[in-house]
Amino acid sequence: MSAVHNDPASNGTTFGRVTVTVDLAAGDCMIHGTRPGPIADVPVRKRFHSIDEIQGAYQVQLGLSASDPAAGDVARALKFAAQQLQNAKGRKNG
Repeated sequence: MSAVHNDPASNGTTFGRVTVTVDLAAGDCMIHGTRPGPIADVPVRKRFHSIDEIQGAYQVQLGLSASDPAAGDVARALKFAAQQLQNAKGRKNG
């Protein structure tokens, strides 16, 4: 795991209850958040390895956001990550 993803407090952008870290060099992102557990909230992390993966997950989370506010936070974080990666890709190609 990259150093960017190891320290979401310093390297991440927060959307509601989730934080996203974007590694421009690796072309990936990681969502950091929590899920309800049997006793307390449980930390969860999900890594997306490409813009295509991020965009697919964004579509799913956007659909779920109508009934799950946490999915809206994840959708906004994924949209942000995809934009950051696309902008970085454009700078390399341009």
